[in-house]
Amino acid sequence: MTPAGLGARDTLRLEAGMNLYGQDMDESTTPLETGLTWTVDMRTARDFIGRNALENRTSARHAVGLVLLDKGVMRSHHVVNTAHGAGEITSGGYGPTLDRSIALARVPNAVQPGADVTVDVRGKPLRARVVKPPFVRNGKVRIDL
Repeated sequence: MTPAGLGARDTLRLEAGMNLYGQDMDESTTPLETGLTWTVDMRTARDFIGRNALENRTSARHAVGLVLLDKGVMRSHHVVNTAHGAGEITSGGYGPTLDRSIALARVPNAVQPGADVTVDVRGKPLRARVVKPPFVRNGKVRIDL
């Protein structure tokens, strides 16, 4: 049987590090907070709708990927505890290509790839590592543990 439906879509988009509107991004977040900086040209003087708002808004958080080091499965809304404050998982699940749980999360700006964090999964702190999405591209694992 060939995988299909929303579960397959979620697994594939999560491994590819793609945002889902309403879950990883919405009208309350900016492209700078959701890992979509590449969608807005802030390097040239070209004007676009929303440029002024982006230039004048500071954000204390940014999007990262997480790979669970312990057994368990990360899900949206789980709290991510870091050395620089708390964050939150926006999307999480099992990544079959990596054979472990992966997630997209928004965490304090000071948290960078390679950092170890803990994720509160049903009251239990589980170890995770911060990575730069995508997790998988063209069927090949793109992250180092």
